[in-house]
Amino acid sequence: MADDQWGDQYDQTGREPFHWQSSISYKTADKIVLRGYDTTEMAESGWSFAAAVFLLFQGRLPKINEEKMLNFFMVEFMEHAMSPSTLTARCCASGRPALNAAIAAGIMTFGEAHGPGHLHGIMVHKYMEMGEKNGWPLTQIAEQLVKDHKGKNIMGLGQPQHIHGDPRAIRIMKMARELGVAGKFHDLQIEIEKAFERINGKKIWTNVIGGGNSVFMDLGFSPLAAWAIGVLCRGFSCAAHAMEEMTREKAWRASRTTKMINLLDLSIQGPKYYDGPPERPVPKPEDRKE
Repeated sequence: MADDQWGDQYDQTGREPFHWQSSISYKTADKIVLRGYDTTEMAESGWSFAAAVFLLFQGRLPKINEEKMLNFFMVEFMEHAMSPSTLTARCCASGRPALNAAIAAGIMTFGEAHGPGHLHGIMVHKYMEMGEKNGWPLTQIAEQLVKDHKGKNIMGLGQPQHIHGDPRAIRIMKMARELGVAGKFHDLQIEIEKAFERINGKKIWTNVIGGGNSVFMDLGFSPLAAWAIGVLCRGFSCAAHAMEEMTREKAWRASRTTKMINLLDLSIQGPKYYDGPPERPVPKPEDRKE
């Protein structure tokens, strides 16, 4: 093989220098600019974290009701006590890796059965496009979706622990209506729940994936963006649980004297084993002192 066979690979004549191309952001020695806005100026002007997230993924600053809706979802979804993600973060932390490894382990549990699954958004978009193309009303779109998934789990319906209705989904969808951001995807999710009961003869409630993703799509987020924001939110919880495991508990603390049990069982994560602050009324943000 000739020594100069790859010589043209290193010939820079007439070539544009390599560079990253992005419509999201750039930085100089003096500032960071996100979608055209100086991030320091945004912070100094009082823009919220939720508003910055909205800007990051959609390229525009949110309206007041849009910002409130996104913030509501992020608060609702951030914590879910002992779930596959936080338990995995804790199990990983018990081996005393770097903290970021435990956080990564936690969020890697997200998929079809747990977490902010983007597959629900893709599925609903597919049926919405099919229905609009055929001129179907939402009731017919929902029935077609349920019939096509006969005998299968339907993303967005059912939660193994909130068997009487996922309180997060109920409140997220209620808030969307109150803020005036509920749209066709919110309405379709409600019709899917109704169609499932009509066709299968039993009630299964919308879960936080179905409720949250529907509102996200009505806000203009893509399924992948909704998934990413959900991962970001739950990542904070994974971090806190991993830190608590590392700083409060002994490493690798299970032993042969410990009874075997399902780590997700509600009996081991209820108020009996909680020793944080007692339940207390949630104050209004406007009542805070400066």
